Amino acid sequence: MKTIFTLVLFCTVALSASAQLLNENMILTVMDAEQQRSIRQLKLGDLARPYHIEYLLQIRRSASVHAVLGTIEDLDSGIVATLTVRVRVGGSKFDNTNFFDVSLGFFGSSDDEEGFKNRRIPFEITEASLRRELWLATDACFKQAVEVYAKKESTLKNRTQTDTTWDFSLMPGEESQDLSSSRLTPDVPSMTWLTERLSAVFRAYPSIQNSRVGMEVVPKETYYCNTEGRRLHKFESFTGIEVVATTQASDGMPLAQTYSAYGISPTDLPSPDSLERVVAIVADRLAAQVNAPTIEAYSGPVLFEGQAAAGIIGQFFAPNLVAQRQPLSEGGFSSNDRSLAFQNKIGARVLPEFLNVRDIPSRERDNGRILAGHYAIDDEGIRAQDVSLVEKGYLKALLSSRVPTKRIKASNGHQRGGGAMFGVVEVSCSDAKRKFSSSDLKKRLLKLVKDRDLPYGIIVRMTMDQNLLFTGVYRQLGSDLPISQGEGKIGLLEAYRVYPDGREELVRGVEGAGIAPASFKDILAVSKSTTVNNFLAPSVIPSFITGGSAYLISTVITPDLLFEDLEVRPLDGDMPKPPSLTNPIAGD
Repeated sequence: MKTIFTLVLFCTVALSASAQLLNENMILTVMDAEQQRSIRQLKLGDLARPYHIEYLLQIRRSASVHAVLGTIEDLDSGIVATLTVRVRVGGSKFDNTNFFDVSLGFFGSSDDEEGFKNRRIPFEITEASLRRELWLATDACFKQAVEVYAKKESTLKNRTQTDTTWDFSLMPGEESQDLSSSRLTPDVPSMTWLTERLSAVFRAYPSIQNSRVGMEVVPKETYYCNTEGRRLHKFESFTGIEVVATTQASDGMPLAQTYSAYGISPTDLPSPDSLERVVAIVADRLAAQVNAPTIEAYSGPVLFEGQAAAGIIGQFFAPNLVAQRQPLSEGGFSSNDRSLAFQNKIGARVLPEFLNVRDIPSRERDNGRILAGHYAIDDEGIRAQDVSLVEKGYLKALLSSRVPTKRIKASNGHQRGGGAMFGVVEVSCSDAKRKFSSSDLKKRLLKLVKDRDLPYGIIVRMTMDQNLLFTGVYRQLGSDLPISQGEGKIGLLEAYRVYPDGREELVRGVEGAGIAPASFKDILAVSKSTTVNNFLAPSVIPSFITGGSAYLISTVITPDLLFEDLEVRPLDGDMPKPPSLTNPIAGD
C-alpha cells in the first residue's frame, strides 16, 4: 500500500512539474528553441528548405459590453491566446511569399487543418503545450510554404519577370521590449454601469428605432521571435466607446448617426458626464434628420470640419501612404487593387504645396490629447520611426515593413497587424496665409459659392466611420441601408447646406462621391486649429492576404479642410417602408 501511495505521489509531483506555467522570459526561450529545431530539421525530400521562421504569440485579456435602452445586451470577457507562424523557404531573393494562391486564398488547404494563422492555443502556457502548438503550426505552415513556392516557380517559368525586387530583407537580431503600458485589467462592473447609463439616453427619443452603445477594453501582450535572433516582448492596449443609432425618415429613407471615442486606457476617454452629453447630441441630430430635407446632386466647394476632415484623410489619403507589394498570382489574378495610388509617385506632388504629412508613432499626446495610434516597437520587433511622408506637397517616402518594394527597400518600423500600416498621421500647414479661423474659413467657402453662382455650399462635420458602418450600422439596418461605400464614396452623417447669408440647414441621406487621392490637390485652405481623431482603421493590406488584423487603432491629426470642388449626392435606391405602428416607448 505504501508503495502505491509513493508511486501516486511521484506521478503527481512529476505532472505538476511538467505542467508548470512558463514565466515571461521562458516563453521566448521555448519559442526560440522550437524555432531553431524546426529550421535545422524541417525538410521534404529535395523541396525548398526553410531559411527564415518567425513566431508571433499574442495574449488578449479583453472585455466588451453592449447595452440597449439602458439594459445589457451582451457581456463578454476572457483570455484568448493566438499563435501565428510564418515560414519562408528558398532564399531572401526568391521565396514563397509575395505570391497569391487563389485556391488557398479562397478555399483553404488541407495543410490548414491544424492552422498556423491566428491559431487558438491554451492561454495557460506550459512548455509542453507551447512546444506542441509550435510544432503543429510550423509543420502545417512549412508544407503550405513549399506548395506555394512550387506554384510560384511554375508561374514565373511562363512569364517574363520585370520586377526583380527581392522577396525579403534580412536583418541582424535584436532583443527589445516595451512594457511602458502596464498590464491593464478591464473593470467590467464600471463598463457595465457606463454603457447602461449612456444607452438609457435613447429612451427619450421615440423617433429613433434602434440604438446600441458598446464599450471594449483590449489589453494585448505580444511575444515575437525569429531565426535571426530578433526577440520582442511588449504590452499594448486600447479602449473605446461606440454609439450607433438608426431610424427612418417619413419617406422610408434609412438614417444613421454614430459616435466613437478611443484611447489606450479607460482613463483616456471623456468623463461619463461628457459622454452622456455627446450621446444626447447624437440622438438630437438623428431625431432632427427625420424631418430634414435631402438635396439634389451637388458639385462645388465643400468644407470638412473636425471629425469629417480626419475621416476623409483616414479613408482616402492615409492608406495610400503605405508601401505595398502587389503579389504575383496564377492567371494574373489581382488580390488587392486598393490604396495603390502613391506606390510609384515618390517625388511627385500629391497635395498643395503648403501642406505636409508625417507619421509620428513616437508621439503619445498632442497638446494634451491622447494619440491612441502611438506605439514604440512594431510587430516585427523593429523600433518605430517617425517618417516625413509629404513635404510642401511632394511625396518623399512611404511607410514600410520588411517586405521590399521597387522604391522602398527597408523597414521603417510600421509592421502592424500583419502588414505595413500607418499609426499617427499628422497633416500640417507650412504657410500662415493658408490658415484661417473657423469663421474665416466659412467665409472663404461662401466666396467660392458666390464666384460660381451656386445657391449654397456644403459643410460636413461628421463622416461615416468604416468600422462602425460594418460592425454597427449594418447590424441594425442590414440590406435596408443604401450602400454609401465603394470606390470614391463616403457617407456624410452630419452635413449642412450653407446659404450666402451664412445660414446653415441640416440635410439627410447624402454621400461624398468621386473622391480620389488626386482630389486632395484641390485643398485651398485649412483651419488654424486641429482635430485629433482616434479610430479603428481597416488594415491597408487586407487580412485575407496577411492573416492578421482586420482593424487597427490609428490616429489622424488634421486641420479643417476646404476643397475647391467635390461631388455630394443623395443616397439612391429603394427605401423600405417605415413601421406601421409607433414605437412603444412613445406611449399609446
